Amino acid sequence: MDILEILRMVFGGLFVLFVPGFIWGYVFFPGRNLDWIERVAISIGLSIAMVTLCVLCLNWLFEMKITLLNLSLTVCGLTVVPGAYILFRKFLRRKQVSNEVK
Repeated sequence: MDILEILRMVFGGLFVLFVPGFIWGYVFFPGRNLDWIERVAISIGLSIAMVTLCVLCLNWLFEMKITLLNLSLTVCGLTVVPGAYILFRKFLRRKQVSNEVK
């Protein structure tokens, strides 16, 4: 195997099996101090469940074919939406703290 194929498998696996669950883990457990092994386990479990269900539901409801592009866009959507929510929540918290100081 070529080194590029190995890198593609590693980063693809992280992209599909870890990153969406990691971001959603901060949405579902915002204030809890989880140990790193708990965070990794929750991330992998959430990613497997959410990516699989989203891709299969999109295929079943909208007859969207399961291709690399559709899977990538679904995973990006599952990552960007909670990331934006977390940033928006931080922005509101900072604004609330700055209003309390005044």
